[in-house]
Amino acid sequence: MNQPRPFRVWKAAALALGLAGALGLAACLGRSDALAGKNAELALATLKAAPEHGFAAERFHVQKIERLLASHDRTDRAAAAQELRTALADYSRAQHGLTIPRTAFPRDWGLKPAAYDADASLAQALQAGTVKAWLEEQAPPSPAYQALQKAYVAYQRIAAAGGWPTIEATPLQPGAQGAQAAVLRTRLALEDPQFAGAPQAAPVDAALIAALQRFQAAHGLPVSGQLDAATVEQLNVPVQARAAQLRASLERLRWLPRQKPATRIDVNIAAAEMSYFRDGRLAARLLAASGRPGGDETPMLKSAVDAIVLNPPWNVPPEIAEREILPKGEAYLQAKGFSMRDGRLVQHPGPDAALGAVKFDFPNPYAVYLHDTPAKAAFASSQRAVSHGCVRLAQAVGFAKLLLADEPGWPAGRVDQALASGETLRISLTHKVPVRLLYLTAYPEGDRIAFRPDIYGWDARLLQMLDHPPRGRRA
Repeated sequence: MNQPRPFRVWKAAALALGLAGALGLAACLGRSDALAGKNAELALATLKAAPEHGFAAERFHVQKIERLLASHDRTDRAAAAQELRTALADYSRAQHGLTIPRTAFPRDWGLKPAAYDADASLAQALQAGTVKAWLEEQAPPSPAYQALQKAYVAYQRIAAAGGWPTIEATPLQPGAQGAQAAVLRTRLALEDPQFAGAPQAAPVDAALIAALQRFQAAHGLPVSGQLDAATVEQLNVPVQARAAQLRASLERLRWLPRQKPATRIDVNIAAAEMSYFRDGRLAARLLAASGRPGGDETPMLKSAVDAIVLNPPWNVPPEIAEREILPKGEAYLQAKGFSMRDGRLVQHPGPDAALGAVKFDFPNPYAVYLHDTPAKAAFASSQRAVSHGCVRLAQAVGFAKLLLADEPGWPAGRVDQALASGETLRISLTHKVPVRLLYLTAYPEGDRIAFRPDIYGWDARLLQMLDHPPRGRRA
């Protein structure tokens, strides 16, 4: 039942007085660093807003704290002060990505949060009188996190209002009117800032087709402007499922260092795209191909590209050699440039070489790297999870030239000459380039959120672990 507003105001005031009393009592009991007054109110408000960041509603025991505060028993109110402090430290750990113990991460989740002492950080803020600033800096400050968090709230609001309408696969004829056009307008407007507020009774027109094309682009689909089966399937993904993708991506962003390198290579495995940032600006974006589900998944990790190899040979992993290459016979091996070297199958550089013309090396325990490929057909597909785990790049030679332009004595012409020679050449970089392999099925793209399928099932696994954290040391 909705309570009258005067009653709600009285109740809020009573809780505030109870909180102040409880924390005043805690100070009297010798806790000079206890939360008190306005800081305590801000702390409780922060915990109440935690679900807006994707945390479970009662993760931080807000109802229990409020119940203790409302008690007439001084012991209960003192306990509320300790509960609030404990919950606040737990919130801090959660915002630093430490809900899941590092030891419980699956092997392929090599991108792990740094150790962080939330209790010591909170104690320092209390001692310095900077609790308000401390509360404000708990969530990651990155624009990507802020955009996803805002979107998560918006999608939860859509879900609470009943979700979005179901779309049927029907041809869109310019000028046609009817219920289907109106329903499609309503559906697209819920996610498209450029289409919000558009008239709902208008016929199929250029604005509606453009909005549908923006939707297709944001979901990695061919931009046809038509209601094909793949587009309808994505339009009808429930809003709760989209909110879950946002929640998973928020958690993965919490695993990243608060300061990201201004110059870096970011690969989004789920989107099969690579972005190169130079001095904080996007300098190149390339289509990529990531690992296949079912055993060849590309791992999440962070490292730094320390060398570029021109005309790289491929030292075939034994399991791939036994399973895929050797059964094709001697004639195939000779035609494709394979030979045995020290008991291991090697493919030499050449037009059919699996690694193409260039490879980008970075230290990691998974033996993965970025590389070129002679198989370009996959880049024309919206589904590019086709590799053995390494990341293939659509324009790898051009990207190599871009990176080598910063190396003394390596103009683009010299790169071309080295490639034409057919000889393998490893170039150690003077300035290593940080690289991050991420898995984000929801991420900001312009003024909206882009979504990709959870090809590895990692979102579902992550959310299960967030809601039921395994036991272990959280750091």
